[in-house]
Amino acid sequence: MRIRALVAGLFGLALIATDASAQPVHYGDGGPRGLNGSTYTTGRVPGGDYPGERWDQVRRRGPGGALVFRDPRFQNRLLPCDDSIALERIRETFAEKEERFWNSPLTIAGFDRVRVVSTNPWGQNNIPRRYCTGRALLSDGRVRPVSFAILEDQGIIGSTWGVEWCVHGLDRGRSFDPACRMARP
Repeated sequence: MRIRALVAGLFGLALIATDASAQPVHYGDGGPRGLNGSTYTTGRVPGGDYPGERWDQVRRRGPGGALVFRDPRFQNRLLPCDDSIALERIRETFAEKEERFWNSPLTIAGFDRVRVVSTNPWGQNNIPRRYCTGRALLSDGRVRPVSFAILEDQGIIGSTWGVEWCVHGLDRGRSFDPACRMARP
């Protein structure tokens, strides 16, 4: 899968470099403008919901590049805190970490009282993130607080959302010291 993506990316770059028929983007085409209409910037309107957006991509990057290369702008699309997919990812990575690094059979049996703490606390120009907190019921019967953040495009190779989490009292590697403070806003 990665090799296919790499080959497609290189093919797109070759098309861009050798495509003499590629036309420059015209600013009178109804698309969003940046810096008083003089250049395109990363501050363009997110979502690409203007007439001719798809053809702008083809003109700028060539046919292969428009399919392979993503738009670098963040869309501010984040999962809700209580989404089962995000909580399952926390559950799986916690069990893997405990087993591989700490030789412990400890797992998370379930979550409750999951709620939002803050969304984008440092403004809109940073990576969109949603900070959440909740309680985790562990396999040993104890209930511990868990702090986590859902981040846009911070998953594997930036293709999907990512989750950073910390179970209070079980941050043995001290990744989020002191006392999971670095996992909160």
